[in-house]
Order: sequence, then C-alpha cells, then structure tokens
Amino acid sequence: LPAGPRGTWVPSTRPSSSASPCMTRVYGGPKFDGWSLDFAVGEYSVADMEAMGAKCDDISSLKVVGHFCEVTAYEYGDFNVQHQGWSAKFTEGEYDRAGLYKAGAKDNDISSMKVYMTSGSSNQTISGTTARISKGLPKIVAPDGWDRSRPRSAAVAAGGMVAVVMAVLA
Repeated sequence: LPAGPRGTWVPSTRPSSSASPCMTRVYGGPKFDGWSLDFAVGEYSVADMEAMGAKCDDISSLKVVGHFCEVTAYEYGDFNVQHQGWSAKFTEGEYDRAGLYKAGAKDNDISSMKVYMTSGSSNQTISGTTARISKGLPKIVAPDGWDRSRPRSAAVAAGGMVAVVMAVLA
C-alpha cells in the first residue's frame, strides 16, 4: 500500500491474523438447528430481515462471531421505536434457547436487530474506516530492528483494540 503524506495514517487492506469478522448467525431451531442465516455489521428491521430470508419471530438460537462484536435484538421490527418492548445484548458467543432467555430475549420473538463492533467498552461503538491519531494517542508498537524512517505496517493498540495500519514513522 502507498503511504499517505507524512503524519497521515492509512488503514491496511490486509486483515490482521488476530482480526475476526463481526457477524451473527441466527437459527430457527433452539440448539443451532433448523434454518439459518448470517448477518454482517448493520441494522436490520423486520422488512430487511425478511427480505434476506429470515422468518420473523422464528429465531430460537444465535451465534455472535468476532472479538468486540455485539448484537442487540429487539422485540419489535422497528428497533422498539414506536412500541416499548424488550431488547437484549449479545457479545461473542453461542446462545441457545436458554441463552436467549438468560440475555433477556424471548424465543421466537426477535423482530429486528443491530450487529455492530465496539471498542471493547460497553459504551463506545466503532464506525467508519478511518481514524485520526493525535499527540499522546495511541502508542505505536514496532518490532526491534525496524527502520522507523520508512513507511511500515505497525500494530496500534488503542482502547483495547488492535488495528494494522500503514504509517510514516518519523
């Protein structure tokens, strides 16, 4: 990848070996059986879910894949905007019927959901693909022996999250 102008950080297009995609797989059966469908990062109303092939109010188990990946499921198809209903958060893991109830959801009652990545803390959501790095944030980790005067791929640790970037290191 070409480096950006001096001091500009350009995200790498190569995934980190420790990176995992953020997605959820929902199932019609209570033990990860029956029909299944995958959802990537995004917001899915009842209309969106049905257009993709999901059956409204027929989700009985789900899996959330990816570090810092979360899913919020809603009782109503509009993310509970017009009606007060339950909502339940799920982090990386597998949730059978009992797991749905434990998280606050109900079997065969999920009508909309949001799949998103967080920074590792419960109140910060990551969006977009660029970041500005200012003085004092974050620490650049470069292996010994690197020529820091040339652009290199470096791991940047910030807020519990690791990103691989191309950097012009001075």
